[in-house]
Parts: sequence; structure tokens; C-alpha cells
Amino acid sequence: MRYVEALPCTALAPYVQCYWALELSGEAPVGVHRVLPDGCLDILVDLTGGVGLHVVGAMRKAEVVPLSPRAAFVAVRFRPGGAQPFLRLPLNELTDAKVALGDLWPPEAREWRERLAEAPGTAARFALLERLLLGRLPGQEGDAGVRRAVDHILGARGQVPVRTLEAVVGVGTRQVERRFHAAVGLSPKVLCRIARMQHAVELSRGLEGAEWALAAGYYDQAHQVREFRALTGLTPGAYVREQARQVGFVQSSQEAGA
Repeated sequence: MRYVEALPCTALAPYVQCYWALELSGEAPVGVHRVLPDGCLDILVDLTGGVGLHVVGAMRKAEVVPLSPRAAFVAVRFRPGGAQPFLRLPLNELTDAKVALGDLWPPEAREWRERLAEAPGTAARFALLERLLLGRLPGQEGDAGVRRAVDHILGARGQVPVRTLEAVVGVGTRQVERRFHAAVGLSPKVLCRIARMQHAVELSRGLEGAEWALAAGYYDQAHQVREFRALTGLTPGAYVREQARQVGFVQSSQEAGA
């Protein structure tokens, strides 16, 4: 199993978190992988049997997906809210959904499919995805108020009272909710919960029990267990044990490396 990430160029950095690729080359069945919610939207290129292009919307809970022993993917992972200026539709229409790129960008999807099929390897595919996105670079960066609020939530690792976002966005609570649903595909409360869970996952290699729960920002261990069950489908301990059995690809909210 080989998983790699690469950072976007400066012009795309406000929108794109990273490009990523996953390749499996074993003969034995791999089984399944648990994909955690991270607030992001991906354009996923499935190279397993040809070139399949899909948009995977922001998730509100983990999804367990099967992996074949010869699977291959490359993708663009947008920052929370970063895809909206490119897709130009309310992102809550894509929440918890997987949609063919051709349904949203028919001409572009045909071009992407043809050119990605010819690209020789992961680095060339990353470079091609970047060029294709630059060709659709929006004139405006989208909802600036929501972007500030998202940065605030992620920077605080989810420890943000939702009402304080009114001052950040510059509107009342109901407008904050509506604008988050349109620009991110999630409510600010759900994004806070996801950011806190992702922080807890980052801490899981060094802490456990009540110490882990408090360090991650939960009220107590019971609170962490409830949140983990709701977002990942597992208790914290069961999640750690599952990850210990896997080798290679571990989804993370940390910044990508070049």
C-alpha cells in the first residue's frame, strides 16, 4: 500500500488542502478502510478500472469502503468551503453524497478523463490536476466571512462556541448557519465536532483514557465515547485498535507534505 500527498501551488492554496494518491499492489484482499469525516470535499479519480471521476461531498459520519487488492486513486482534497467557488452550487446538495463529475461539469469531465488516462504516474497526475484546476480558478475566493470562521474553527481544533461566529462572519446565527451549509456543506456545529474528533485522532498515539479525552477538548471520557461513536462508528479504543491493524494509509487532518 502506498499513500502520498502533495501541496497545491500558491494560487490554489486558499481552496485546496492537498492532492493525494493511493495505490494497492498486493494479491491478497485488502478488506475495508474507514474514511473519517474531515469537513473536506474531494474530487476523486478512480483508476482501478479505467478512469472514473466523482465528487465526494463533505461527510457527517465515517464511511467504511471496500478496497480491492489492485485499487488506485488520485484526488483533489479541497479545504472546508474551498470547493464552492469551483463547483458554484450550494455544497449542502452534495453532503454525504458521491456524484459523477460529469453531472456537474460535463465538458470538463470528458477532458479530465482523457488527459488523466494518458498521464504517466502519480506526479504527472498531480501536476495535471493542478493545471486543470487553475483553468477553472474563480475570480473571487467565495464567502470570505465563512472562510474566516472555518479558519477560526480549525485553528481552535473545534473548541469554538457557535454563537461567537456571529462576530467573525458579521451576521446573525441563522445567517451563519445558512452560509455554512451553502459554502461548506455542514453546519458550524458539525464542523466543530469534526475538528475536535480529528484533533483527538492526532493525539491517539500518545494518550489514552480520560487524559486523552480532556486533552482533545471533551468534557470527559463519556463525552468522547459518544462523539466517537457518532462520527466514526467506533468507540475511541476500538478505533485505535482498528488503526493498529492497518498499514500505510491513515487519513489525517494535518497539512500535507510535498
